[in-house]
Amino acid sequence: MNDALGNNFSSKVNDDNEFHYYGLEQVEKQKNAKAIIYKSPTRVIPVLFLPGVMGTNLMDGSGKSVWRLNNTLSTFGDWGFRGAEKRKRLLDPHKTFVDPNGSIDLEFYNEVGQFSTRRSRGWGEIGYMSYGEFLPWLQKSLNDNSTMENNRKSKNGKRTLREKLIDISLNAEFGEGNSTLTEDDVEHSYKYLFPLEVVGYNWLQSNDLSANILKEKIKTIVDGYNSRNMLCDKVILVTHSMGGFVARHYSELLNGSDNILGVVHGVMPTLGSPMAYKRMKAGESGGAGLVIGSDGAQMTSVLAQSPGPLQLLPSKRYGMGWLQIEGISDGLPVTDPFEEIYKERNAWWCLCEDRFINPEIGKVDKIALDSGWDKYLYIIEKNVQTFIENLDGKFHKNTYAFYGNDGDKYPSFGKLNWKGYIPGYYDRNHNQNTSDVAYSGIIYDPHNSETSNIRTAYFVSNPDSMQWKKKSYIISAPSGSGDGTVPVEGAKFTSNGLKAMLGVGVDHEGAFKNSDTENARLFTLRAIIKISQEVNNTKLAYHND
Repeated sequence: MNDALGNNFSSKVNDDNEFHYYGLEQVEKQKNAKAIIYKSPTRVIPVLFLPGVMGTNLMDGSGKSVWRLNNTLSTFGDWGFRGAEKRKRLLDPHKTFVDPNGSIDLEFYNEVGQFSTRRSRGWGEIGYMSYGEFLPWLQKSLNDNSTMENNRKSKNGKRTLREKLIDISLNAEFGEGNSTLTEDDVEHSYKYLFPLEVVGYNWLQSNDLSANILKEKIKTIVDGYNSRNMLCDKVILVTHSMGGFVARHYSELLNGSDNILGVVHGVMPTLGSPMAYKRMKAGESGGAGLVIGSDGAQMTSVLAQSPGPLQLLPSKRYGMGWLQIEGISDGLPVTDPFEEIYKERNAWWCLCEDRFINPEIGKVDKIALDSGWDKYLYIIEKNVQTFIENLDGKFHKNTYAFYGNDGDKYPSFGKLNWKGYIPGYYDRNHNQNTSDVAYSGIIYDPHNSETSNIRTAYFVSNPDSMQWKKKSYIISAPSGSGDGTVPVEGAKFTSNGLKAMLGVGVDHEGAFKNSDTENARLFTLRAIIKISQEVNNTKLAYHND
């Protein structure tokens, strides 16, 4: 008797008290006459997608949309003209919640009957701009059982995408040989259903809180399929950017590892990224800046109160000297980025400028400045540093990852350089050594006009004679390899649990989004199929008599 893939097996009930996945051969009524009855799988391996920072739609306590990324036009309309004060008020981690009402494409014809609606599976929780094309592609690639069946019954010679991946190399720099799909791998995957679930989270709050939400979602999802008599035991996680932090914290610090078959990380800022520093100081350039914040004043007003994005800062493991400042020979940090950069308040190159924390205050108010700084410092010490250090080096035992490595198309800040900048030709310091300004100077910007990539600093060299030095600095353009946001230095990692890693030319925000990311998408699909083989060690395994 043949299954749908042409293999012989018995039709009797197995030791799990159910029929094998594919059908029974009809008793022959005449010589060489055969019929195959196809039976849809009833064993389920949910694939959960976790978006990156800013990728989840948010609403306020009344249900009104606050951050919804449906399309470029509406997003620019919502945020293109909002200043620092309004951004701080709206994007408050204590007053925002996941918004499930984002745009969604219609389901495929058999999807609702098998898995329920996409909205009930969380698809509306995340930005359609970033993921609206990828999610249907992945669900279709994981739910093409009927296409495979039709191809085999009609003998048309066509193959599904999963079948086309058999023995195909994607040139992963690590683990390619063991990750290549075999016919048995693909054959095995068709014995299961892979509903694509989405878990949005409030990216403003600390990622450990989001990990607790993921914990509850996984239990709800697994229990939900079991309640429908669809055997379900463990899940597969696919993450984008900061979503990897949520997954890892749940897996390794909330004892969630045994509930996960494996994890696929896309462009995760594993060790952090200097871009997090750059955005806090100078905002984002171009059209993206109109949405997320075009200068340091807009970005700091939100980020100083938001642990999640701050957890993307370079960790100690990232390395020393990534902040290069003209006049400081070895760069910063020397030993500890938290003490030397993130908690520093007075130096002009410090991460958080207290003048930007409270944009709602119209005049300089020392009490308000001190209060704002104390709140920021608490977040850095209790939420950011603790989270980063606790997560350091911890990965699921069955991990796949891809990262961006194109320095020409997507130059990134492997190191961030503050270079001397002289407007015009006037040298106010008369060629004096200005290294003291570089290290100990404080910001000179009486009109708050320097909020992007330029800072002027001054240093009083002789208080008695009122002698002082003043120098301007500008952030040099990025020149390292990466994905435009996360450099190679912050993305690559090693772990005993790492099964395969692919370096590929992708943009960070669009890592899963368009045709330029084909290898990243195929790597993700292949990893899911490879991870699904782990069900052989679970109650979802098939046991032939």
